[in-house]
Amino acid sequence: MLAKDLLNVKFSRGTIQPHYLKSLELPNKVISIYNKALGKKYREIKESLRNLEKGRTDYKTIRGLSELVRRRSVSEPCTELDSVEVRTALFEKGFVLDEDKRKEIIESTARDFERSPAEIENAIFADLEKEQVLKKLKLHSAEELLRNFNLSITQTLLFNCLEMTLQIEGNYQALFRMINFLGLMYETDGKEIKITGPASLLKKTRKYGVKFAQLLPYIVSSERWSINAKIEMVRGGQPRVFDFNLTSDVNLLFPLCEIHVKEFDSDVEEQFYKDFKLFAPEWRIEREPKFIKAGNYVIIPDFGFFKNNLTIYMEIIGFWTPEYIKKKIQKFNLTKTRIIAAINKNLRCSRSDFPGEVIFYDKRIPIKKVLKILNKETAKLIKREIRETKEIKLDEDIVSIKDKSNELNITPETLENLKPEGYVVVGDKLLSERFLLNLKETIGEHRKFSIVKKILNKYDLTDKALNLIGFEVVWKGLNPVRIVSRKPHKK
Repeated sequence: MLAKDLLNVKFSRGTIQPHYLKSLELPNKVISIYNKALGKKYREIKESLRNLEKGRTDYKTIRGLSELVRRRSVSEPCTELDSVEVRTALFEKGFVLDEDKRKEIIESTARDFERSPAEIENAIFADLEKEQVLKKLKLHSAEELLRNFNLSITQTLLFNCLEMTLQIEGNYQALFRMINFLGLMYETDGKEIKITGPASLLKKTRKYGVKFAQLLPYIVSSERWSINAKIEMVRGGQPRVFDFNLTSDVNLLFPLCEIHVKEFDSDVEEQFYKDFKLFAPEWRIEREPKFIKAGNYVIIPDFGFFKNNLTIYMEIIGFWTPEYIKKKIQKFNLTKTRIIAAINKNLRCSRSDFPGEVIFYDKRIPIKKVLKILNKETAKLIKREIRETKEIKLDEDIVSIKDKSNELNITPETLENLKPEGYVVVGDKLLSERFLLNLKETIGEHRKFSIVKKILNKYDLTDKALNLIGFEVVWKGLNPVRIVSRKPHKK
């Protein structure tokens, strides 16, 4: 965060926007000034910065960059003497009326401290910032400085924030934990989060602008995010409210907040994740995939399961206090989203406490029960899609089931069930009967498998297609050698 007098903004049609940095030119120049001043006093740095500002209109930006570098630097007094003690000793020796008297007092004080007069002169104001000597820089990268500047001026703007609406992807736990820690109120429709200020309505919301600023690093550290804020600023002598909009799509550089979030909250979670990856590879699993509206609260499910058009969530409820369990049940009953509840069997909960599917576990979540629920939901989805999908028409001879089902926004299983007459399923494709006849003609009299395989590879087909056109593969040991006409089954 920076002082308000360093905030440089532009107004346009009811909106407000800080002047962000995109070029590394100024950050490089400011860091260069500090690097060259190592071992020198701050007053020399300030003089160099004044020279840099000459003839420029972006002097606020230069001062803001300098302030951020200064905060990340180490400085020391240019003397080992205590400046306060030296000044006290000098003042106790009386008033200075002329240069001779001044020299006499300094020499006398030097004898008292057993130092030279020059050391006393040097120590008088050595504790002032401009007299401090720059010893070390902790910020060396121009890009890092640019990122911190963009974050800091945004935080400074948010000092005057009245309310904020945001959308994020990822980092949910850390964000809501910080919102609660800061005492901010929020409401959500499951997509947007509207933060309206302090939890106590007895206090003025504007005093909590600093809390909005503290929340910002957690927002911009999310995978994708957008902010719409109401900012009160004095314009033309009158307070006015402006819109401030910012998204991760604008490609501004911000520092990533080091948020230490455990990959798994428990051994039970970690083991379940491994089990699911092993036994359900056709599903995609994500930990804490999104937040779900539950009345005035949110639920951040431990896992989300994704396959084609199906999304199912699961929350693991382990060892917690009775108060926590009571609140958790309340949230489940307030949400319209169906969530599987995996509950430790030692907790005082019953199946009827939760509105959706319930699985009880001991030391390990039974993966078979979870897969049974997912398969049941998949079957429901396929049945519904078959009922709601109109006739499917295909023109191609070779159709990728995956690509076509994505195009039609249905599951592959639904497409296979609703395939048009004259098509058959071969592996991950639909083949027209017309194509199969042409394939048989192409193979013709070829019987050597290596030759036939090249024909199949041309269409990205496996040897399963051969069965549909009256051939079977003859094997010699572990190797296919030729194809022969399949004998018809005797009735």
